[in-house]
Amino acid sequence: MASTSSVAFITGGASGMGLALVERLVAEGWNVTVFDFNNAAGEQVQKRLGGQVLFLRGNVINYDDQAQAFVKTWEKWGRLDLVWGNAGIGDRIEFCSPMPEGPNGAPPKPDTLVVDICLYGVIWTGYLALHFFRKNPSKAGKLVFTSSLAGVYPAAPVPLYGAAKHGVIGLVRSMAKRLQEMGEPITVNCVCPGLVATPLVSQKLVEVMPKDMTTPTETVVRAILQFAADASITGQAAECSGTEIHYRPVLPYSNSAAEYMVEGKYANLVDKDEMMQDSAEKGKLLDAMVSDRNGTVAT
Repeated sequence: MASTSSVAFITGGASGMGLALVERLVAEGWNVTVFDFNNAAGEQVQKRLGGQVLFLRGNVINYDDQAQAFVKTWEKWGRLDLVWGNAGIGDRIEFCSPMPEGPNGAPPKPDTLVVDICLYGVIWTGYLALHFFRKNPSKAGKLVFTSSLAGVYPAAPVPLYGAAKHGVIGLVRSMAKRLQEMGEPITVNCVCPGLVATPLVSQKLVEVMPKDMTTPTETVVRAILQFAADASITGQAAECSGTEIHYRPVLPYSNSAAEYMVEGKYANLVDKDEMMQDSAEKGKLLDAMVSDRNGTVAT
């Protein structure tokens, strides 16, 4: 039997912003799945908050881990109302700095874990959320991702993080528009926080930062609760800076050619099935590019 209480699924929910929302939702009577890599922190959250919390340890960059967690959430509560793809890290290398040359004459492969977690992990979360929202009798759901100010503005110190977070905003706006076109009652939005004092942020930096230049977790929670409460809000990137929330608008089209292409106004000029078949055939030429993380190529 489905839960009579609303159900949320939150990645990175054992600490920081994720934990702040978990605590708020539990206080309001929700059931919440906390999906996190930190086993000790997750178990502590579940013990402290009781039966309304299901902690599932997993790795967001592992699709199967996420899929299993969504399945277990559905098996336990039989519904899903809100999903927040929130887990993230920052750059672990100085991407633009000179790198030592290896024996093969090239620098070593860069560490791109930040992209795996902050973009690919979010893609897996969103993909799975759509499937389980559609299992609800209402077919509805609220999907939220974590982007960043680095997804809105250039972030020179963290270019890979910035690339991933820009990608999140693009994913949100494109998914929201497509779901509207399909007539589905699923909303997709993201929060774009400034510096929030979470365990992933240097404590030394937090101590020296002017307090009015940081963003309280409550600002982020407030933005997500707005998304959860209003089904008319979709495709929005909510900049959470200090105590303020600003919805960042989509850029206007530069000209009619740009609008024509992005809006797909050419679609009636060709047979859709033929175009899809053509794309599939061309795609087969790329099968040999399937590669593992070590860079070996299948032939």
